Amino acid sequence: MSISCVEANNAVNLLNLQGYTKTESVNNSSSNEISDDFSQSDDSAKFKDIVGKYNITNMSGNEANQLYKELYDNKLVSLKDMMRATLDPTRIPGWQDGVSSVCGWEVSSNPDQKMNWLEGFKTQAEFNKTHGDSQFQRNYDDMLALAEKIKYFEG
Repeated sequence: MSISCVEANNAVNLLNLQGYTKTESVNNSSSNEISDDFSQSDDSAKFKDIVGKYNITNMSGNEANQLYKELYDNKLVSLKDMMRATLDPTRIPGWQDGVSSVCGWEVSSNPDQKMNWLEGFKTQAEFNKTHGDSQFQRNYDDMLALAEKIKYFEG
C-alpha cells in the first residue's frame, strides 16, 4: 500500500520518508541572536508626530484646518484630501448661523467650537449611503478612512 500526499501539484510518497534520519544543526544558543528589523518609515513617524498634537474626536474647525494643512504641507495627504476634509459649508451664502446639518452631521459656524470629526465623517458617509449620490460615496469613504487613520496614530 502506498500513501501519498498531493500538494501544489507535487506528489510525495510518505513511505519513502520512513527511514529518513538526516539531522541538521540549528544555531539557537541564545535568544539575543533574534532581532526585529522593523523600523518606522520617515513618513509614518512624521504623520504620527503631526496627528499626535490633535484630537480628531474633539477639535475645532480651526484646529482641523491646521491639522490637515500640516499634513498637506508635509506631503502626507493630497490637496484633494485636505480640501474635502476642511470644506467649511458655513461660508456658503444663506447658511443659518449657529448649528446646522451637513449630510446628517451637526456642524457649527463657530470655527472655535469643538466637534467630533471622526463621528462627523462616519455620519456623513452613512447619510450619503442612504440618501446621497452613490458616485460621491468614495469621497465620503476616503474622508472617513483618513480620519480613522488619524485617530489610530494619535495615541
